[in-house]
Amino acid sequence: MIVGMAGALVVFACGAAMTAVGAMRFVEKRSRAPIVYEPTAHPKATWRGTSSTGAAPVDEDTDDDETTAPTKKLPNVARDVPVFQLRVLDGCSKHDLDLVESSIDDAISVGAPLYNDGDFDGCYATYESAARTIERDVGKTCKGPANALKSGRERAKKRATAAESAWAMRDAFDGILDVMDRRGPEL
Repeated sequence: MIVGMAGALVVFACGAAMTAVGAMRFVEKRSRAPIVYEPTAHPKATWRGTSSTGAAPVDEDTDDDETTAPTKKLPNVARDVPVFQLRVLDGCSKHDLDLVESSIDDAISVGAPLYNDGDFDGCYATYESAARTIERDVGKTCKGPANALKSGRERAKKRATAAESAWAMRDAFDGILDVMDRRGPEL
């Protein structure tokens, strides 16, 4: 009987520790600054981390004995971020919106570095796949964001280059994140 209680306490302690770690990860993820399009900031912006000429930034801190790889020139792509009305979120539960936001954040955290490294196809594929997953997971109840992402995918398919397609998807993501940010946590 004592062994059973001790085992139960160990299981309880492990469960509590795992719950605490999960809660810390949730708070950490929610506390970082959101990557959100600011409608008044720029109609035609370069990719985050690039200069106005589209070239990747040069690391100022270089050692004499260390050779640095040449920076890649990133293409200039015009932004076309949709600005949605708040009603686009009608019918979406807090769970739906949390899923949409975390999926977009995850896609951007993978896709943006790919883009910045010159892998435009990889970035676009990452964004397009995330959009399809979101559409599938919330499309029955949270139709506004699902339809916005579908429209974004359709716009992206019409672009001439993978870089432009990646930006079209990013624009759709930023439009959704913007409307969610404007709505606030009122759900």
